[in-house]
Amino acid sequence: MKLNSSQQKIAASLDLALQAAGSPEFAQKLQRYFADQIVSAGVPNQGVVDLVAAAHASFGGASVEDWLAVADVFAQRNEFHEHMILASAIVSKVVRKIKDEGQLLLVFERWLGTSVNNWAQCDDMCIKPIYLYLKRRPHLLAEVVGWGKSDKPWVKRASNVALVKFVGRSEAADLNLVLANCQRLLRDEDVYVQKGIGWVLKVAAQYQPEPVLAFLRQHLAEIERSTLRYALEKMPEGLRREIMRAEV
Repeated sequence: MKLNSSQQKIAASLDLALQAAGSPEFAQKLQRYFADQIVSAGVPNQGVVDLVAAAHASFGGASVEDWLAVADVFAQRNEFHEHMILASAIVSKVVRKIKDEGQLLLVFERWLGTSVNNWAQCDDMCIKPIYLYLKRRPHLLAEVVGWGKSDKPWVKRASNVALVKFVGRSEAADLNLVLANCQRLLRDEDVYVQKGIGWVLKVAAQYQPEPVLAFLRQHLAEIERSTLRYALEKMPEGLRREIMRAEV
């Protein structure tokens, strides 16, 4: 996407601010959380959020469309880990002013499929801008569950992680759909897809333990042990032991 002159000024300002805030020491510490090598500017997530807030105050005349264009450029560039965090922070800042009914979901799905390259970028997008967007459009939750049919690993992870703040709390988060999506992904070989399954099941079990337990028992032969352990994390110890020791 080619930015107009106003949008270019915003992007340039954010580039400079990110560079100035970077810390090689923090970038080195951040690497410990990732199995694969990442390229980091050395700015913590909250620092990125603060940079976006400062830019938003400085460029008060910019439209929502301007900010979304800038976010898209950073997401597509994604040279540094923080570029994707920056894109998510920009959308989070303006999402309450967005009036569409699903178009932004297509952008999120595209970013997850073509730009996101680690679990932290995926989860930051799910828990912040995607959550804020869906909070006002809970009828779109089923479309996010449908991401589980994707062939892109971060899209598949997001199909569950984006629901962790909705399951058990929103009537629009149909547990049957969530469980069906988990079943569809049980044999997926990606470790982060598996962790996403465990996460959403763990949260769902805190609100609706019986159907989640029934699901786990039914699929003991398929479910990864690490996924099962994660899903049972908040269950009573005796119940956890019973299920973990169950013969398959």
